[in-house]
Amino acid sequence: MNIQQLQQGLEQAFFQENHRIVFWYDPEQSFTEVLADISLAEVTTLNMSAESSLAVKLRLELEDSAGKYLLYFPYAEPVAQDDWLLDIKLYARCFHADRISILFNDLGLHRQSLRAHLAKREKFLSSKERLAGLKRFVSPDMDEAALDLAMIAVVTAAESADIASVLFTLGAELTDKQRGLEENPASMDALEKYALVPSLVEALQAEVGYPATPEELKGEEPFKLGQCLLRLLATGFCESISEVPDWARSLVISSADARATARTLLSRWRDSSRYYGAYDVIADWVATALNLEQRIQNLPMDTLVNVATFRQAELRIIADLAEHIPEAQPADLKHFQRVISERLDGYWASRHKDDPLRRKFRRVYTALTAAIELFELRYAYHSGFHFSSAEALYKAYESELYRFDSAYRHYWAASHSAQVELLRPLDTEIEQCYANWFMGQLTRNWGELLETEDKLAHWQISGVPNQHNFYQHWVRSQFDKAPKRRLVVIISDAFRYEAAVELRERINKKRYSEATLASQLGVLPSYTTLGMASLLPHQTLEYREDSGDDVFVDGKSSKGTEARNKILSAYSGMAVQAETVQRWTRDEGREALKNQQLVYVYHNVVDARGDSVSTELETFNAVEHAIEELTELTRKIMMALNTSTVLITADHGFLFQHSQLEAADRTSLAEKPNNTLKSKKRYVIGHNMPTTGAAWCGSSRNTAGTQSDTHFWIPKGANRFHFVGGARFVHGGAMPQEIVVPVLTVQQLRGDKAERRTKRKVSVISPKPSLKMVNNIQSFDLMQTEQVSEQVLPVTIAVGIYEGEVLVSSEETVTFDSASTEVSHLIKKVRLSLSGTDFDRKKEYFLLLRDKDLGTEIARYRVVIDLAITDDFF
Repeated sequence: MNIQQLQQGLEQAFFQENHRIVFWYDPEQSFTEVLADISLAEVTTLNMSAESSLAVKLRLELEDSAGKYLLYFPYAEPVAQDDWLLDIKLYARCFHADRISILFNDLGLHRQSLRAHLAKREKFLSSKERLAGLKRFVSPDMDEAALDLAMIAVVTAAESADIASVLFTLGAELTDKQRGLEENPASMDALEKYALVPSLVEALQAEVGYPATPEELKGEEPFKLGQCLLRLLATGFCESISEVPDWARSLVISSADARATARTLLSRWRDSSRYYGAYDVIADWVATALNLEQRIQNLPMDTLVNVATFRQAELRIIADLAEHIPEAQPADLKHFQRVISERLDGYWASRHKDDPLRRKFRRVYTALTAAIELFELRYAYHSGFHFSSAEALYKAYESELYRFDSAYRHYWAASHSAQVELLRPLDTEIEQCYANWFMGQLTRNWGELLETEDKLAHWQISGVPNQHNFYQHWVRSQFDKAPKRRLVVIISDAFRYEAAVELRERINKKRYSEATLASQLGVLPSYTTLGMASLLPHQTLEYREDSGDDVFVDGKSSKGTEARNKILSAYSGMAVQAETVQRWTRDEGREALKNQQLVYVYHNVVDARGDSVSTELETFNAVEHAIEELTELTRKIMMALNTSTVLITADHGFLFQHSQLEAADRTSLAEKPNNTLKSKKRYVIGHNMPTTGAAWCGSSRNTAGTQSDTHFWIPKGANRFHFVGGARFVHGGAMPQEIVVPVLTVQQLRGDKAERRTKRKVSVISPKPSLKMVNNIQSFDLMQTEQVSEQVLPVTIAVGIYEGEVLVSSEETVTFDSASTEVSHLIKKVRLSLSGTDFDRKKEYFLLLRDKDLGTEIARYRVVIDLAITDDFF
């Protein structure tokens, strides 16, 4: 040992630990010669070989009771009965200069009993690197068990010196090498080398009740990490189902305290952003070892609803939901929705983890949620549709019936993306509900009304503008309010009404804008050429002989962007493709629009993919893509291109069913009419066409305001004329999905209007101001104070019990997103488990609610922890 180490050790004793008197015994007299070289400010050094013990005692206690003294004894420490300075030594500090003592001092330890323990760990302490790592974890008042755990943390490269971090790190090492449960990770060999395995076993026994054998505790029997993990996860599973099956009795930790701690440890593991991936692998290994998939095959969903331990339980819940949703009663469907909400807050489908497995589970639950909505709607209209007029049915579609189409779309988009076999039986039921029941009922009622009211000859709905009056009704009214404003009209091909509802919701989530949704009665036939022409400013629309199905607007062709640009130029306007606008920089866009008052932006995502046999199954994904693009496109136009008002509409909607159509879905035409301009699956259009009883017949003069008396046939209901080139995605007919054309008016908000739209998250409280915990695992009620709306957003909170800044329980996640006003729908239960047993009813503990996304505190409530005596699990 060099003089610098001695100097540092003594300085620590005097100035860091603040001792006035330090005793230094040196029986080998190894440091007598260097004593004079040690310089300690304000410290008097006395070589006791030349001093009287009685004189020194009087000096220290009477003559100089405040001075600092180093008493150096070049001999061994005397026994207590012969020690004249024993009473002073009891409040002084003893300094030792041997290697173990220097390590003791260097680590800043206080318990003298640790000197002998450090001597046993000399092999570990022989490395400067390990010693430096140990210093990160050491605290002065550590005992032998805590010091060993700190050494274990160093060997395993754990983040902190606690048993949870050590287990997480060992688990990650186990999975990195794909060793399985049968082999130990390499770090266990190092722990064996440094004789630390028994200490690890003791820590597991103390912390989580691991039932170690005497041989394991002595190091005489090898410790298997895999067996320990298996018991922990089996315990976590059985605790969650509130019983111990016969097959698990030999595995489950029986102590209630240890069981709660194990649950907390597993919860912490799953919540770790660094180690949860290893948990996934180990949980699957354990599930395989337990043959869990077979063991839970017949367990009902409600038994498994609290289980987060195994992915197989999640799959079992999904299978149960998929099986029972189609035939469930409304109350059961509400219960299923609550289960799904809890699963989305849980581990395997967590909204706060983004990996392929979680994304797949979330998509599955999105599909199940959509299925629940679809079957709830069916129950709401269990007797079918019996509207008394076309107007009533049209407006019912605007207000609610569109939700059938929306739920169907959401189901298939999520199901198709998830590609999970568990949903296949539900796929069939969804098709039966939508394609057969809903479309059948809608077709019957709507078809009867169209024929009874001779609607194709009087193509109007009271209070609903016709599509061919779009410019007069929607555009001119904006210019009447502000003649000098610029107006942008986005026309998205085949963007139907139910998708526009979702687009409105997306836009209204933003603070800078507000969207309102209305509809217009689409032209017939509801196809692109006629729909696009009808949206342009015009005095006349007409078809011409020898010009195909081109629709002339005030005598000019309207086919293509260039033709439409020429028409709009007469109105200080221009036509442009959405892709062009998306590519513009801010400066390029402002320059392009500088002299333009009316801008038509043409967007084509849905029709581009739906109207092709090779991609028609991607229709619903295309709708989602369109909603995303339109949200961003609108934001860019308003925020970057100096435009305060945007109208979003479509040329037509569409029909889509996922399953293959059958012969019954086809309207057979004995012969095609002469003078046909265009023949598609949902319409035939031409000049001087005769009428037929096989189809609905009409004139575009009545249904689109054309100058020409051009005739068309469309199949009755949702039928197709033929299936060539794909038949799932179609448009052109008169079903509500095709002709209830959305019109979104989006206004930019500034100043006070924007401030009034400032959104906030819903508040959450405990209904009880004071809380008490009498069991190691207990549920608490939490309640949102208001319903969620456009201005009041859902909140996801993390809930746990804290002592000061230390989490002493599991931390659970729960989302409050209810739009209901019923109190029972606003309350959710949070189940927490305590970690350890050292709880005092007189200490202050708090139930802390934190915003999961922001990490900020929402509320805290004092909790009295007064644990009752608990029985073993079995």
